[in-house]
Amino acid sequence: MTKQIALFNHKGGVSKTTTTFNLGWMLAHKGKRVMIVDCDPQCNLTGMVLGFRDTKAFKAIYESKSGKARNIRDGLAPAFESRPIPLEPVICELVKGQPNMFLLPGHIGFAEYEVVLGMAQELSSSLVSLQNLPGSIHYLFMKTAKKYEADYILVVCPVYFDS
Repeated sequence: MTKQIALFNHKGGVSKTTTTFNLGWMLAHKGKRVMIVDCDPQCNLTGMVLGFRDTKAFKAIYESKSGKARNIRDGLAPAFESRPIPLEPVICELVKGQPNMFLLPGHIGFAEYEVVLGMAQELSSSLVSLQNLPGSIHYLFMKTAKKYEADYILVVCPVYFDS
């Protein structure tokens, strides 16, 4: 059974990203398969793994030509944009130097979904679009973790994340 751990704090700069990475690395080093998830729109975990200056790697995950989700925003798009298609596992990035560790990359546009939720709650005609959201994030994580046979899912949350 996959265990999910979310690292959050209501204050920024308290080492959520660093702790997520280091905890994931040590679990993977001990033979566990670990998926780290970057839910922070600042995407520092994604930058840490891919290299902040590797524009080629970033282009690949943000401008996927295959139609397959390669980041959290694209993975959740069907639920948040009321598309009548099931959520599919995200294509994760292997963490360099650690064959048991995978990154589900973040996306700066993930923060836009918070605005979408706020507007949908205000507009009664948008209530239908909210029906697929409860559990969609957890479902995406679990479906992706199953694809990569992950024992652990470690999630770095944004400062405003409400657990």
